[in-house]
Amino acid sequence: MIIFVTASNNTIPRMMRKNRSDINIIEQSVQDLLQSASIRRLIVGVSGGADSMALLHALQKTGAELLAVHCNFHLRGGESDRDMNHVLEYCKNSGIPCEIIHFDVESYRSESGGSVEMACRELRYKEFEKLKSRFEADRIAIAHNSDDQAETVLLNLMRGSGVAGLRGMRIDTGTILRPLLGFSRAEIEHYLHLNGVKNICDSSNLSSDYRRNFLRNEVIPLLESRWPEAKKSLCHTADIMATEENILDFVECSFLPATAQSLAFSQIKTVPNMSWIVRRFAKRFGATDSQVMEMDRGLNRETIQSGKIWIVKGGKIIMERDRLQFVPAEGGPEIKVINDSFKPGEYSIEEVKNSPLDELWTPLGTEDIEFRFPREGDRISPLGMPGSTLVSKVMKDNKLSTAQKEKTVIAVEKSSGEIIWIKGIKRSRLFLIERSSDPVYRYRIE
Repeated sequence: MIIFVTASNNTIPRMMRKNRSDINIIEQSVQDLLQSASIRRLIVGVSGGADSMALLHALQKTGAELLAVHCNFHLRGGESDRDMNHVLEYCKNSGIPCEIIHFDVESYRSESGGSVEMACRELRYKEFEKLKSRFEADRIAIAHNSDDQAETVLLNLMRGSGVAGLRGMRIDTGTILRPLLGFSRAEIEHYLHLNGVKNICDSSNLSSDYRRNFLRNEVIPLLESRWPEAKKSLCHTADIMATEENILDFVECSFLPATAQSLAFSQIKTVPNMSWIVRRFAKRFGATDSQVMEMDRGLNRETIQSGKIWIVKGGKIIMERDRLQFVPAEGGPEIKVINDSFKPGEYSIEEVKNSPLDELWTPLGTEDIEFRFPREGDRISPLGMPGSTLVSKVMKDNKLSTAQKEKTVIAVEKSSGEIIWIKGIKRSRLFLIERSSDPVYRYRIE
């Protein structure tokens, strides 16, 4: 269910802002960020908590077009509805359009698995992306602050992340914008107090059952008892790692162009550390740390496991004989069949015998033949050979890569299921043209 609150005016003129430094420090920072990136329209995630209310309030002062979005996960009974109503009331009173999205988290988890935290995050961002497209927004604004950044660095450290993980969150990814990332939770709460903006408290934040809450409620306070500037130091580390990551990106591109979708083993040998370039390549396409480790181990074997596949975001990475290859999820190209028909006497048997393997000459009409991509277990009875053989073996013998195999078109006689042609490679001895007195069909694939 979606609730839409319409407003006639969602901006506050700049001349109405009060000249108070405590207020302006956040508002000016947000204004400068939007101006530097030429951002005029945003989707704003608003939970009703201190961070998101401060973000919404500060963004409104910039004059940008806003669509506030509140996600009700229905995980805390009446509290969930209380949060929703708080956001709705603020948006209505402030003249900000607002959408409410309701989720059934447990149903989603039963299908996809994972933790409650992960399910909520995936559901939330999927909807944000849809709304961004519909609203034609420049960015999705999220209210992460510097305390969240410190927690993220610690979480990634516990996962065993490299420079990219210790970099933490970025202020602007090109899709996600985090205008408050440079401000602490204490500064944000002070900003709300000065502006008289109310927020609600999520009672689940008080529980240490979730990993982030455990760090926030127990680990970081313990660190601060010995190192009072612990959070600031963690954020400083994130800034340093962000700089290091930019340098590594530059170095990486000297070995591997930013648009490259394959990593040749010959390239790997030119890099001082093989594991590093494999990780950098795989991470481009969303590979997990465990997947990267498998790739690394596979490359260190005496025999390369050609055909090994890792499913990643947006597609898959395949280990070929001579490279790692990323294949987008769209799969193979659409099969476009070009058909010519010939009447008796319009062709000769010699012409048929000399036809290239890229063409299929057959007495089978379009209603009798199917063109598709190979499947596991497909077999062909090769012309000039006894018996049958696996299509996969024929393609392997012709040294096709896994990606090439998946895009190779085969022809199948519908009634028998017999494979009569592997485009460009092999012809079956079945359903051949035996005399020039019969009508025939010639097929080509584009």
